[in-house]
Amino acid sequence: MHLLSLGGALYAEIWFHGTIQQVSNSMKTYPVHEDFRKLQMGIPLYKPVLPFLQRMTRTVYLRQSIPESLNIKRETCIAYDGYPIPIEVFSPKEINPNAPCLLFLHGGAFVLPAADHHKKLIIDFALGCSCKVVIADYRLAPRYPYPYGLEDCFSVYRWIEEHAKELSIDPERIAIYGDSAGGALTAGLTHLIRARSQKMPQFQMLIYPVLDARLSTDSMQKYVDTPIWNAKLNAKMWKLYLAEKKDSYASPNEMTSLEGLPNTYIEVNEFDCLRDEAIEYAKKLQKTGIEVNLVKTEGTVHGFELNYESSYTQMIIGQRIAYIKEQFALR
Repeated sequence: MHLLSLGGALYAEIWFHGTIQQVSNSMKTYPVHEDFRKLQMGIPLYKPVLPFLQRMTRTVYLRQSIPESLNIKRETCIAYDGYPIPIEVFSPKEINPNAPCLLFLHGGAFVLPAADHHKKLIIDFALGCSCKVVIADYRLAPRYPYPYGLEDCFSVYRWIEEHAKELSIDPERIAIYGDSAGGALTAGLTHLIRARSQKMPQFQMLIYPVLDARLSTDSMQKYVDTPIWNAKLNAKMWKLYLAEKKDSYASPNEMTSLEGLPNTYIEVNEFDCLRDEAIEYAKKLQKTGIEVNLVKTEGTVHGFELNYESSYTQMIIGQRIAYIKEQFALR
């Protein structure tokens, strides 16, 4: 659900005429960590501007450089309906054969592609965890509402399994990571994998995830004016994503059974309308007997990695890397 990096002059220039909605007073209402007080933008979820925003977000993603210590291999996965899904495989040049693999499902309110900070995360995960990272350019709403994006993610997951040998990936160490809307896709994907009798991933990571279309939690009622993301934007997002179709694979917190799901890392932000639905999902998983690592960040808003250089951001990313390394070592 992120659009703009700090210092993103290109975005600031192009969206100056009201495309990016400034939320000038909301930060004053909440005791946000000083590193994130400058994050004052929101996302305009209006159909006429979304194609433009999608193009611009792809531009900044492509412009984000990668270090010489990484290779990128571009592939194509064919979806269930024949659609060619673009895939990128990030691999450290110095990596052991039969390496673990992280499937990265980016956020973006189901309507935006991966942004530059997503590529930064991918780089840090690949190098910090000595693993391969696969990012799927799944189809986006509103042109492709649910379930297109989720079905694309399922196709990519199967593609990784089927091509594990030629990619030198350990099929026993495949995991899924998703932030925000990508968290909804990650959670929904594990349920879909279970329903279709596929091999479950080793673990899943849900970073401030979207999990509940009912919009009924306390944090959803409270945080209607927070920057980056809030309850009003969240309601618009669900309308764009669901169109007229909804089930518990789209809204995983409505699932009645969580049996057989993998170890789970869930991270929530203090001042985020999505906070309580993620905490509720964590409790349901724990009650089912699933091992859950619930991390509650402090002073944070949704998408706080937009200040990527913040020492607090780096600390949280370090915790994610530590979890990934620990889980991959548990083979």
